[in-house]
Amino acid sequence: MPNVHGIEFSSNQSELVKGLIRELLKDGNCAVYALPHMRPKGELRMACTPPTPSPRHQHGVFLRIRPGVNAAVAIRPMNAKAGAEQTSITKYSQQELLETIRSWRKEVTNITPEPPIKVELPKAA
Repeated sequence: MPNVHGIEFSSNQSELVKGLIRELLKDGNCAVYALPHMRPKGELRMACTPPTPSPRHQHGVFLRIRPGVNAAVAIRPMNAKAGAEQTSITKYSQQELLETIRSWRKEVTNITPEPPIKVELPKAA
């Protein structure tokens, strides 16, 4: 089985996923990383990268891709509104999916992570 960034896809799925990732990387300012521990077969994620990216502060995930039985599945981010929650990646839907993913990216980049809330607990006497 072909490997895409450390996640195994079937041969036809891997070519479609690679093509999709290549197109999105051409837009710039994004990174791809694998989460092999996600069950059942792992997951690829694409995130907007800040000007100085660090591995501990990876915000702005705008695309998740999981291998499927018949087709790879693109999963919409939770805070995006456009498109279906899960979409199969096929050669017929690839251009439409690219436009949808780009809109997800715009929706996600407009959201900035809030700093953690500082709560002070009363001290025990």
